[in-house]
Amino acid sequence: MTDIKKEENQDNSPPSTPPTSPAPCTNNDADDNDNDNDEKEAKVERSLTENLNKRFYNNSYDNNEENEEIIDYKNFKTIKDFGYYYNDKGELRSIEGEEKFKFINQPHYDRLGDIIVKTIQNKMKSEPINLEEHWIPKGEINQCNIFTSKDFFENQSKLIIFINGSGAVKSGQWARSLCINDTLNSGSILPYLNDAVSNGFSIIVLNPNYNTFEEKIIEKEEEEKEKEEEKEKKDDDNGKPLKKKRLDNLIKGCENSNNHILTVYDEFIKKSAAKEIVIVAHSFGGVNTTYLLDNRGEEISDRLKSIAFTDSVHSLSPNSSSFTKSFFADENKTKNWVKSDKKLNTNLGFSKLQGCHLASSGHRVHEFTSSTCRVPLFQFILNSLKK
Repeated sequence: MTDIKKEENQDNSPPSTPPTSPAPCTNNDADDNDNDNDEKEAKVERSLTENLNKRFYNNSYDNNEENEEIIDYKNFKTIKDFGYYYNDKGELRSIEGEEKFKFINQPHYDRLGDIIVKTIQNKMKSEPINLEEHWIPKGEINQCNIFTSKDFFENQSKLIIFINGSGAVKSGQWARSLCINDTLNSGSILPYLNDAVSNGFSIIVLNPNYNTFEEKIIEKEEEEKEKEEEKEKKDDDNGKPLKKKRLDNLIKGCENSNNHILTVYDEFIKKSAAKEIVIVAHSFGGVNTTYLLDNRGEEISDRLKSIAFTDSVHSLSPNSSSFTKSFFADENKTKNWVKSDKKLNTNLGFSKLQGCHLASSGHRVHEFTSSTCRVPLFQFILNSLKK
């Protein structure tokens, strides 16, 4: 297992913009001053926004809508369409000038983020990882994708489950902002997948935030092929007619992240041949993991060997199952690497709220925790398999 590259101990999260309000009026001529106050507030707001973007996105910000060109970013299919590429270090850089990402507006950022998801997932399906993509549930128009190793159903040794946090991230990511503003090594699960492959694990990567129907991003060279397949594909894998798209756009069995976890367990994890199972979960993925143990604990108890959290936000309650509580409390089976200024892997004691032992991730920023603690985390997992 290769050593991780140490990240600088700096906060790369965009700062929040403090609220501003006009000074209170001290005379009876308040109505005449409204326009002046509004104009002053707007100037302050523009100034603060400009400073935010200069700090985090490395660009000058122009909020003049008259000068802003209206572009439909939905027509963009690749990172190249945005004028960017990923270099050998996994850094997003402009094709012209090798500059870091520059924030334009939210639609631009969101569309680029969606395409980066596809870029990461293409890497997951390529050498040396070679995962397979599955669209679930079968027979439905509304589907989400998950990924497994090709030996998922045959590997009788060990299985590793990856669960990301909440928000805009999709399968294959820990933090979208890092995939854009830092590197794929810190923002994606690709380094973890390489470690899993090299250590002989079968793999499954969940997608708990993919809850509603989304139009697939199809690159130009794939478009014609996709159209032909759609013409031919009138039935599902079992020869049954595909069901109509749900009007509410929700994906059956994946309406929320907890439903997704149970659906994937019942349809995939339960059917894995692996005798030993470990889980790696980031942020809200810890909540999903807790829900899984509370609802499928008896089924998975004989095979589950360890759980490694990265800055998980879960908590136990009186309603948590006895199995969940006992498994979390065992320091050889469960550990949460949390954001901290302390040295990497420093023992931070036991958390009564979370019911598990804590260790320092070696970084004080939440988004970086998964990447910075990868080496001791994987060693913890491997040690759990020896017991």
